[in-house]
Amino acid sequence: MNPFDGLAKYLLGRLEQRVLQRWAKFLFQMAFSAFVTFLFTCGTVLCGTDNELLAVGSGMVMTAIVLTVFFRSSRLTAGMQIVLPADEAAKELATGIQTITRPEPTAKENQL
Repeated sequence: MNPFDGLAKYLLGRLEQRVLQRWAKFLFQMAFSAFVTFLFTCGTVLCGTDNELLAVGSGMVMTAIVLTVFFRSSRLTAGMQIVLPADEAAKELATGIQTITRPEPTAKENQL
């Protein structure tokens, strides 16, 4: 019986739990950003043109750009390979995408 077996299992379990938490957070951020981007773009185009197909298509294009920005900037996806159309990269460069990072709440703010 190895006395360090319990410690190793504990540390590996904590490491696995953190990795799963990071992936869950990453997927939530991607889903939230994609949803808000699609609704904003689709709604804006729909108000301006009254063309439903153009509004949905514009929302889809902007959502693809936002998801690609997330994929490229995440440490979780570092080293992964993706294949994208060349037009997507050109659209990404031409679009003014703003990245917002909220600070982590302090212990006092968590109590509220």
